[in-house]
Amino acid sequence: MKSLSVALALAVASLAACKPPPAPAPVTVFVRVVDESKAPVSNAEIASASQVISKTGGDGRAEVTVGGREGATYILDVRCPTGYRSPEAPLEIRRLDNGSAAPPEYVTRCSRLRHKLVVNIQAIGAGGSLPVLYLGKVLTHTDADGKARVTLEGDVLERIDLQLDTSDASFAKVHPQSPTGSFEIPNVDGETSYEVKFTRDKKAPKRFVKAAGPKQM
Repeated sequence: MKSLSVALALAVASLAACKPPPAPAPVTVFVRVVDESKAPVSNAEIASASQVISKTGGDGRAEVTVGGREGATYILDVRCPTGYRSPEAPLEIRRLDNGSAAPPEYVTRCSRLRHKLVVNIQAIGAGGSLPVLYLGKVLTHTDADGKARVTLEGDVLERIDLQLDTSDASFAKVHPQSPTGSFEIPNVDGETSYEVKFTRDKKAPKRFVKAAGPKQM
């Protein structure tokens, strides 16, 4: 009996030795979503296996709880809100226990689909009050120095045409007539210049007619 008890004790000890260690406690990581200007993007969804597990707040950060073994890798999809393009590649994060240190943060980007382009206009030689048109509507007028500033907004790579309108009779002798500048909305907010040099028709010289008088005989 004694030998049987010893055998049973050894078997139990052997089974206990083979039992895997308990899984480590889950840890927290942060996913921070920004746009191309590094401004935070809120309401971006963080998904795992097609299931939304978190959303970014006003600071662009989402909290994600990660389990599994130390160093395990997980793949997350970032779904950007309306008006943004989601990243093409998924985000790869790892389970790392930093102890009392700050949780790791992974940064990804949502690209805005619409951007602004500021156009600084310089109309040289045309005088002031030259209308600046977009789709036939007046956006602004040039000042006394022939300058104007227009802010355009559109989809990335959208082409926008601006026209300097010389149809008024006061610009009849100005050339070129109603020139148009084409601009493409960039993939980031930007600024550009549009300069047009105008010429004016020269005044015709005055003609002096010699008065006819009596001829000397």
